[in-house]
Amino acid sequence: MPTLKSVASDADLFNLVMPKADTVGFKSKQGGISKQAIKWAKFTRLNNFYIWLFLAVVGLLASISLVTIDLTFKFVVFKGRSAFIGITDFYIVQYLSFILWTVVLAVGSALVCVRLCPAAIGSGVPDLKSIFSGFWNAKVVQPAVGLFKVFGLLLSYGSGMSIGKEGPYIHISAILANALLGIKPFKNIAPNETQRSQMLASCSALGVAATFGSPIGGVLFSIEVTGTYYLISNYWRAFFASTVGAVGIKILLSKSTNDLLESYRTDFSSLDLATVQLLALIITGILCGLLGSLFIFMYQKIYSWKKHNKDLMNKITPYGEVIFVALVTGILDHASAVKTMFTAHDQVNAEDLKIWTESLPFSNSIIFACFLYIVVKLVLTAVSITLPIPYGIYIPLFAIGAAVGRFVGEIMKLIFPNMKDLYPTGYAVVGAAALCGGATRTVSSAVIILELTNDLTYMVPVLIGVVLACGIGNLLNHSIYDCFLRNKQLPYLPFIRVKSDSTTAIDIINKAGRTLHFITHKTTLAQISSVLDNSMDASIPVVEGQDNMHLIGTISRTTLEEVVSYHERLHSYSMNKSPLNNASGDTILTINHHHASDDDRDGDRDGEADEDYSSEKSLLNDNEMKVFSSSSYPSTTTDNYPISNNDDDSNRISYVSSSNNSNDDNNNNIIHSESSEQLQQQNDSNYIDLVQMELQNPWVVIDSSPFSVVESTPVRKIVFMFMMLGGNVLYVLKKGKLVGVISKSDIADIGAHNK
Repeated sequence: MPTLKSVASDADLFNLVMPKADTVGFKSKQGGISKQAIKWAKFTRLNNFYIWLFLAVVGLLASISLVTIDLTFKFVVFKGRSAFIGITDFYIVQYLSFILWTVVLAVGSALVCVRLCPAAIGSGVPDLKSIFSGFWNAKVVQPAVGLFKVFGLLLSYGSGMSIGKEGPYIHISAILANALLGIKPFKNIAPNETQRSQMLASCSALGVAATFGSPIGGVLFSIEVTGTYYLISNYWRAFFASTVGAVGIKILLSKSTNDLLESYRTDFSSLDLATVQLLALIITGILCGLLGSLFIFMYQKIYSWKKHNKDLMNKITPYGEVIFVALVTGILDHASAVKTMFTAHDQVNAEDLKIWTESLPFSNSIIFACFLYIVVKLVLTAVSITLPIPYGIYIPLFAIGAAVGRFVGEIMKLIFPNMKDLYPTGYAVVGAAALCGGATRTVSSAVIILELTNDLTYMVPVLIGVVLACGIGNLLNHSIYDCFLRNKQLPYLPFIRVKSDSTTAIDIINKAGRTLHFITHKTTLAQISSVLDNSMDASIPVVEGQDNMHLIGTISRTTLEEVVSYHERLHSYSMNKSPLNNASGDTILTINHHHASDDDRDGDRDGEADEDYSSEKSLLNDNEMKVFSSSSYPSTTTDNYPISNNDDDSNRISYVSSSNNSNDDNNNNIIHSESSEQLQQQNDSNYIDLVQMELQNPWVVIDSSPFSVVESTPVRKIVFMFMMLGGNVLYVLKKGKLVGVISKSDIADIGAHNK
């Protein structure tokens, strides 16, 4: 009978049963740099190239897409509105036509969002903010959401409602980036959710760049609004994507007819701050900070009222409230404030100013007109952002802030009529940036407004106004985006506020009630399969033993799945090499080399087998091998770990339980018949040593330094660790022994209960 040869260990069988591409080892057994390390270095360089290419493609596609939406607004939606209103010359009919247009498009937007895609409702920035803080939500960035978001925004913003478009633009940019990450050339640059969210954060600046033509302000805005703690490695990525997008926007809007951004350009003369104007600018910043907080307060009150009157709101239905708000908006809100406030003064753009003054019978009516506009627009915007439609808040806040600044500027001109360098339009620029900063708590509003106006004359006044508005707002309430997050009940770690250190890690474990899933470093395939079936965690802790819970490290779920697959391949390889692989029944084969003739061995192998065995010769033992038949081997749940027994007389490798070693020694040349139940008991007693496998196999990696804390660590520190270090779980230890696991979701849930 021919000798059945086997490899010496699991590690030695690796090259036969495991694909070469799965190896990630960096050093060979002789200590040199392996081929895998060279391949990894090449992959890293290639991966960096694909990151650059991805950012460039996203920048170009986003600029094309968002500018296309802008041009659709201008040449389709707004021209269609003008044509619809201009059907007749009767003023009353035109007025009613404008109201009808506003109502129909607003209701159409609500129908699209409520019936077809609820994820398209709102700004989108709060959802991204939650994702970037570590809580991935794939539903928010699906391509279908982007399509419905575009269509809903065309209707809602085109209706003339008191809303903006920068929030949806940011959301659309992130959706476009996420879709591109699923295409073959870019799949490998973001293999996990953390890296994917980082890439989306880099691309979120494109929305602001497209809305205001502000690439620098867009990057800063994305850092302030969407980032909890921003990675410096994302900084250059965001600037690169934003720069490419800005170039695309400039090229697409290069014609004189495309004045989407040119209408906001200003040209101020020099400003002397060593006058009373400095005090007026400070007052403007303080006033905008107070109004920003008032706007947030009004929004919260309206939202809370609707929440506590659900029965009434159900009777009205979402479409009923949209019709009511659109009707009021169509009746009251007609003026285009930003352009007029920025540019119209004295004899410059006087026609635009008449819209504000000719209906009021008294002199200096611009002051009263600004006051009325502030009140009406503030209420309409606060109500509109509670509706089930896509919306942004920057553009209406710009308009209200411009009216606030113009209000202060006109009063200053009334008090100091002979002051030469006093420009009410300059105060409008300061007010627009300050109110946006006061509501969103973003200093980047100053940079956005300076890039939008293309004028640095009022750079210092704008910074003064924005800083004061942000400071006052922070003293009074949360930002508008944080309110969106809370109202949508989105998880967000910075909301967790712990006043004392009395709440510790062990308290979080007790409140969360999570089942602790772990594996011992000497385990069985049955135990591994059980953990994989009962736990969806990406990493599984590895401990020394059930009695001794000292944490060795963590092993990824993918690696454990490969371990199971590896042993299945190992068994399949052993079965195929057996000359009795067609035998039936539950048997264990024992074949002794000393009782096999060379002729039988040579006659049972063909040329291809000769080549295989010769390549393995140094790894094989010539004594004996025991192997289970296919009918008795439980391939999906249990397996045998090869046990090497070194004696003075012989070297032997066996796939049997250690409890049967003595019997096997006495019966090496006998074929034993055993029942399936006995084999199952034997298999369950055979262990896989994961630590030993890691030393022998480069594809088995145990992270020996996972994020861990002691049981007495305050929750305040745990929240800080999650925000600064990233990651999704922390392992809690007591004297080095694993006692529990804390995830980000556990912290978020406890924070929600503490509200």
